Amino acid sequence: MKLINQKAKEERNKQINMRELLGLPCRIGVYLFLFVFVVVYPFYAPEGYIQIATNKYRFFREMALITAKVMIPLIALYYLSVVPQKNAGGDGEKKMPFSLTDLFMLLFLEINCISYFFSKYKKEASWGTSGWYMGFFMMLAFIGIYFLISRFYDGKVDLLPPFMGVSAVVFAWGLLNRFSVYPIDMHYDNISFISGIGNINWFCGYWSVFFVIGVALYVVSEKRSMRTMAAVHSVLSLAMGVVEGSDSAYISFGVVFFFLFLVSFQKTIYMKRWLDLCIFYCGVCQIMRVIAAFGPKELDPEYTGWTGLNLINPTITFMLGNVTLAALLIFVLLRFWLGRTDKKYATQNSIENRMEESHGQEEAPEKREWIQNIVWLKYAVAGLLASGAVVYLILLIVNTRTPGILGPLSKYTVFLFDGSWGSSRGATWRDGMLIYQTLSWKGRLFGAGQDCFAIYGYSVPEVAALLREQWPSSRLTNAHNECITFLVNIGIFGLLSFIGIFFGSVKSLLKKAKEEPLCYVFAAALLSYFFHNQFSFSQVTNIPYAFLMLGMGENLLRNSTKHRY
Repeated sequence: MKLINQKAKEERNKQINMRELLGLPCRIGVYLFLFVFVVVYPFYAPEGYIQIATNKYRFFREMALITAKVMIPLIALYYLSVVPQKNAGGDGEKKMPFSLTDLFMLLFLEINCISYFFSKYKKEASWGTSGWYMGFFMMLAFIGIYFLISRFYDGKVDLLPPFMGVSAVVFAWGLLNRFSVYPIDMHYDNISFISGIGNINWFCGYWSVFFVIGVALYVVSEKRSMRTMAAVHSVLSLAMGVVEGSDSAYISFGVVFFFLFLVSFQKTIYMKRWLDLCIFYCGVCQIMRVIAAFGPKELDPEYTGWTGLNLINPTITFMLGNVTLAALLIFVLLRFWLGRTDKKYATQNSIENRMEESHGQEEAPEKREWIQNIVWLKYAVAGLLASGAVVYLILLIVNTRTPGILGPLSKYTVFLFDGSWGSSRGATWRDGMLIYQTLSWKGRLFGAGQDCFAIYGYSVPEVAALLREQWPSSRLTNAHNECITFLVNIGIFGLLSFIGIFFGSVKSLLKKAKEEPLCYVFAAALLSYFFHNQFSFSQVTNIPYAFLMLGMGENLLRNSTKHRY
C-alpha cells in the first residue's frame, strides 16, 4: 500500500512540475504584454496628435494580434498537456469554479458573436467605424485581456506601484499642458489634446480608471510607504481631474468619493484618510485657483488666463472658487476633531482593558471601532443623496414638460432636459434611443453590430435627415453614453450582459473586501469607469484598461494568498 501511495505521490509531483514548466512561458507572456500595454501604449504617438486615435488603434490591434498568436498556442498546450487534479490545483488548494463575472463575460462573448453573425454591416462591425474602432474583434481582444490576466497573472510582481508610476507621468504631462506648457513637441498641439492620450474626452476616460488606484489605496493600505506613494499620486491625479476640462470627471469624483465614504465606516483610520482625501481635493482646487490668478492674459476672447484651464467652464470656475475654500476649512476641522475624539476613545478603552485585567477577568472582547458609533451618518448621507436625486428628477421632468414653471430655477439649463442638457448629452441620448427604436425585433435583441451605431443610423432616411440637421459638421458615431451605444450595437441582451460583468465583479469584490481590502481598489476603479462612461464612450485608451481591472480583480478573488498593502 505504501508503495502504491509513493508512486501516486511521485506521479502527482511529476504533473505539478510539468504544470509549472508549461505555465512559465504563459506568465512571462503576461508580463511582457502588461509592460507594453501599461508602460508603452499610453505614450505611443508617432505623429503627435495627428491621427493619434488611428495610431493608438493600430498599435493596440498589432499588440493584441501578436499576443493572441503567441499566447493562444501556449495556453492551449498548458491546459491540454496537464491532467487536472480533481477539485484542486497542483498544490492541493481548491480551484475556484467559474465566477459570476466569468459567466457574464462568456455571455457577453456569445452575444457579440450572435450580433456579428446577424449584422448587415460585417465590414464595419469587424474592427469598428473609422476613428473609433470598437468593433467585434476589438471586443474579443478586451475579453481576451480579462481571461489572460485573471488566469495567468501570478502576483509575484506587484503591479499597482508601476500603474501609479506610469499614470503619474501621464497626469503630470497633462497638467503641464493645461498650463500651456508642452515638454514634448507634439504635432498639432492645442488645448483640445492632453498628454500622450489625445482628445480631452479620451484622456478623461483613461484618467477615470487610473486616478482611483491612488485614492483607494491611500484609504485602505496598511503600509506607510504605499500610502505615501498613493498620497503623491492622489494629489497629482486630483489636480489633473479638476482642471482637465471634461465635466464627466466630476461624475467619477462623486462616485469614488461616495464609495470610499461608505467604506470608511468600517475603521476609524479609514475615515481619517477619507477626510485627508477631501482635504487633498479642496486643497488642489485652491492651489489651481492661485496659479490661475497669476496666469498670462490670452488674446482668445473665449478664455482668460491659461487657455488650457478653460476657465469659462462654470464647473471649473465653481471648483476654483470660495465653496471649495470653505469646504477645505470644514474638512480640516473635522479631521482634527476626529483625531482627538478617536484618541480619547482609544485611551478610555485602554483604561477599561487594564481594569478588567486587574480584576482577573478573561481577555475582553475586541472593542469596536469608534467610527461605528456614528454609523447612522452613513445612512443619513445616503438617504439625503437619494432624496436629492429624486427631487432633482422630479424638477427636471416637471420643468421639461412645462418650461418656466420653476420660476427663477427655470433659467438654469440643468433643470431642462433638451438637446443642450449636459453638454448636448440630451441630444445624443435622445438620438441614440431613436435609432434603437427603428431596429427590427432581432436588432433590438442583438443590435446592429458592434460599432455600427452610425452606419445603421444614417441608413434610416428619417433618422439620417434628423442627424444631419442636428450635427451638420460632424457624424454622430455613438450616444456619448456607453449603455445606450451598446443597446444599439449589440441589443438589449448585449447591454444586460455588459452591465452584468461589472455587477458580478463589484459584487464579488465587495464580498471578499473585508478579508482582503485591496478588493476595494478594483471595485472603485470599475465603478468609476462605468458611471463615467454613462456620459462618455468606449475607446481604445479607456475600455481596454477597464477589462484589465476586471481581470486583476478576478485574479485577486481566485488567489487565496492575502496581499499586505
